[in-house]
Amino acid sequence: MGSMEEFLAKAIDPREFDSAAFQRDPFPIYKRLRDDHPAYHDRFHNRWIISRYHDVVAAFQDNDGYDRAIHKPGGPYKFGAEHVFGPNILEYGNSPQHRFLRNVVAGQFVGNRLDVFIPVIEKIAGELIDKLLGRGEVELVEEFTHQFPIRVISNMLGLPRQDEDRFVGWYQALIAGLGFGGIHLARGIQARNEMWEYLTPLIEERRARPGEDLLSRIIAADQNGVRMSDAEIKGFVALLLAAGGDTTDKAIANMWFHMLYTRPDQFEDVKKDPSLWSNVFSEMMRYDPVVHMQFRRTTREIELHGKVIPERASITLYLGAGNRDERAFKAPDTFDIHRDDLHMGRENRSGKYLDGKNGHLGFGIGQHFCMGYAMARQETVIACTKLAEALKSPRPKHAQHEGIVAPSIDSGGFRSPRELWIEYDA
Repeated sequence: MGSMEEFLAKAIDPREFDSAAFQRDPFPIYKRLRDDHPAYHDRFHNRWIISRYHDVVAAFQDNDGYDRAIHKPGGPYKFGAEHVFGPNILEYGNSPQHRFLRNVVAGQFVGNRLDVFIPVIEKIAGELIDKLLGRGEVELVEEFTHQFPIRVISNMLGLPRQDEDRFVGWYQALIAGLGFGGIHLARGIQARNEMWEYLTPLIEERRARPGEDLLSRIIAADQNGVRMSDAEIKGFVALLLAAGGDTTDKAIANMWFHMLYTRPDQFEDVKKDPSLWSNVFSEMMRYDPVVHMQFRRTTREIELHGKVIPERASITLYLGAGNRDERAFKAPDTFDIHRDDLHMGRENRSGKYLDGKNGHLGFGIGQHFCMGYAMARQETVIACTKLAEALKSPRPKHAQHEGIVAPSIDSGGFRSPRELWIEYDA
């Protein structure tokens, strides 16, 4: 061990993770974690932090050593009792119930089953964009990104179009309920209960008279003859609206922020070749992803960088830190849609690609790889392409912008610009 001066120079006060500065810009602390504390014991928050790219990948792939579930299936805890979404796939960890639920629904979001919904995605994008035209300016977050993914999902589910506004409101309350503020949790649970009451007759109707919509498919889907319960269906709809909707909402806003403020030079390349929006998505998910962390607990003692992480320890995997790791990416603090060391194509759950490049960590890896990865990419690329086609000569209205920030810890949600004003030629 070095001198006391060296120790203090490298020390991290865990209260820094609760600061406004960290909410705005966590990357300086991420670098200190990677360089000096790759297995950091945060005694204040009673957790361990893993921050290097390859260590995060290893944790994702080690289902014997790390589990996502807090409680044991079969124990006294009633799954969903304390989660704003109700019983959902995130709570079941590595258990057979998680594998069952995943196998039932995962196939609905890839390949031909997803392709049939592309006209819905394009239709909703077109409807919202039409409302933005002719004014010369638009506030993209409130007028488009908050609206678009929830309206897409409600249409995919086959819900009545006249009820879209209700679902937008429920979505916003559910996301806020993921934070630590008691009033937000209460409102989130109220929104969940209202939505569940709304869904009950719809589930009964689709079970009796199924259609081609996603809700009918989820109700009818089975694994070895077993289907999801009504509570699990409702929990999945809540998860789809909130987690799926918020990530896509924020992804679109983040991509436009980077094109307008971070790399307007590369925005010119994207305007000339709209297929590059796919690269913008990949680099956004690496550089400053919508979701910066995932949580695990250890199922055994784990040795890492000279430390021993105890069994049943709480683990924070900082995806945002791993994505900026110099050990995995060249010039990681530069946003570059043309970088040659990042896999720019479609993601897969193995995290291994034929081009030999590292992928971003934003969707996770392994057993808990994001089921909606293909839909998120599809939605964001379609929305951004159509926006760029419709808004002639788009440019930032304000010369300065606070940037991409995390929400208050009182309220749930993911990193994004709070607002994004764009001027264009009407």
